[in-house]
Amino acid sequence: MAEKINLIPGLNDYLVDIDELKIHFLCDYNPSSNEVILFIHGLACSLDSYRNLFDKDYFPGKSFLLVDLIGFGKSSKHQSFSYTMEDQAAIIEKLFSLLPEWNINIAAHSMGGALALLFSDDFYRRVKSFTNIEGNLISEDCGIFSRGVANLTFDEYRNKLFKTQMIEFKEHPQLRFAETTPVAVHKSAVSLVEWSDSGELLNIFNSLTCKKCYIYGEENKNTPIINRLDLIDKYVISSSGHGMMTENPEEFYSTLAEFILRVKE
Repeated sequence: MAEKINLIPGLNDYLVDIDELKIHFLCDYNPSSNEVILFIHGLACSLDSYRNLFDKDYFPGKSFLLVDLIGFGKSSKHQSFSYTMEDQAAIIEKLFSLLPEWNINIAAHSMGGALALLFSDDFYRRVKSFTNIEGNLISEDCGIFSRGVANLTFDEYRNKLFKTQMIEFKEHPQLRFAETTPVAVHKSAVSLVEWSDSGELLNIFNSLTCKKCYIYGEENKNTPIINRLDLIDKYVISSSGHGMMTENPEEFYSTLAEFILRVKE
């Protein structure tokens, strides 16, 4: 069994070997806290999506961890990795097996919301809450971006669209094409679309026994999934769309903090 990761109190960078892959994460470690908030980013993004988390002390006394999924940010970008949602989830589980026995609050955006639903039952025994940040649940959640990528062959994507996206989204507040590869984006999009079209993600989300909520941007108030979440607590972030964490970070993190603080110990 691999050795536990020696976390240093405070905010620090880590790069850890798991299954011959390097996974990069940031952890603000509070040794006196028995729980952590796990932040998972979306397709073609990185943990930088949550950079405004550090603007204020939104979660006093808690540890939090931001992870670069395999293929993105500063984590490994192996050509041979599957990039399926379930394999990404498995890597995160293995990472957590090397970390303190925290209770876990999940905050997962877009593609991250899909893969986080595929953690094992054993992992979910430690999960106190799940915040779905416009995460993929149904077919309609795959917009022109993910479905547009998945509908192309890999060669078509690599030789044409990826190069266009590198230029078009160079200044995007969240998308980080310079920190990923065509194979990571394409394989991830294919898996994400397959899972979204399956109908299983919504069923899994509805069946979670932990405290859960769905957060969405005001611009997306008419998205089809909203009307299919009647029994789920929903929060709208004003003056924002899909990228609410950077479009209206103060309201987003304040809302997330209020929800997590309401979760019973």
